[in-house]
Amino acid sequence: MKFIEQFNKELSRMSGISRSSEPPRYWYHTGNYVLNKIISGSFYKGIPQGRITLFAGPSSSGKSFLVGNVVREAQKAGAYVLVVDSENALDNEFMKAIGVDTEEKYTYVSVITISQAQKVISAFLKAYKNEYGESANAPQILICIDSLSMLLTDSELENYEKGVQKGDQGQRNKQLKALLRSITQDIKTLNVAVVATAQVYKNQDMLNGEGTWIISDAIRYSPSQIILLTKLKLRDGMNIEGIKMKCEGYKTRFTKPYQSVTIEVPYDKGMNPYSGLLEVAKELGVVNQSGAWYTFKNQKFQAKNIEKYADEIIKACEEKQDVYLEAMLQDGEKEDLTEGLSSQARRVAKVAGGIDDE
Repeated sequence: MKFIEQFNKELSRMSGISRSSEPPRYWYHTGNYVLNKIISGSFYKGIPQGRITLFAGPSSSGKSFLVGNVVREAQKAGAYVLVVDSENALDNEFMKAIGVDTEEKYTYVSVITISQAQKVISAFLKAYKNEYGESANAPQILICIDSLSMLLTDSELENYEKGVQKGDQGQRNKQLKALLRSITQDIKTLNVAVVATAQVYKNQDMLNGEGTWIISDAIRYSPSQIILLTKLKLRDGMNIEGIKMKCEGYKTRFTKPYQSVTIEVPYDKGMNPYSGLLEVAKELGVVNQSGAWYTFKNQKFQAKNIEKYADEIIKACEEKQDVYLEAMLQDGEKEDLTEGLSSQARRVAKVAGGIDDE
């Protein structure tokens, strides 16, 4: 076909057109190996370059906590971090507590509206491209948006300042879609990764196949990965010691969707990178369990000593690429479905059941 040569020449002269179709150049660890697995298909990968990854879930499910962990791991990999915060969840005290350096290679911006978020991100990326272009050797950037659900439209803010209660849901959804589409197109050839968070709402029609929680159409299409987070209580006898974070690959581009794992997050220790690994290794047939003891390559150990064997266990698990992972709740366990209660009912539930806010 002789026209192809001429066509390729014309493509090379077209502004904004790219013929690159490469996989992510690099990935950031999420802070937990089994969470990496359900996002990327590998225990060693996590958040990909050039894509948007969304953590979605009800209140207190751990969305902001996971974003903080990703920021810490991205900084370890040498990335500069831009945090766009609409709900004051990623304050410096919180970020420092989980190991984030808020002094070097870090910019925090508090925003209220969708248009403010778009202006901040657009200006940042424009300056980045002016200095580095689309070079594969450009500095690595991580942009965090927490959260999409708290962003207002300009008219919502104006109505609030006037003391007027008036919804703007149609415009809000359109503007969120436009924001995410614009970011998706802007970063796909850059050394930039984006993580964002969003609330979900309860499914009022359980026969529609959506499950317990629904992710708004305004935000579900642009992200390459959506991880649905739900919360279980982590108990020690009758005491609430933390949360069990159930993580499901609601939408994935690099591995099988709807895989799920459960990660324990004790309040006093935070997330262990190996949490959930033994359960997954058992499911993959890499380790065996008898009572409180595990066996791996004729070595017996207890869960508290997993770090000694973790690297070898992860390597063995990584070889079993085609096994589908699905978190199973233990007898009597159920997800926390109190998120839709009124504030008064939540306070009652909090006292009675040990529910903690994010």
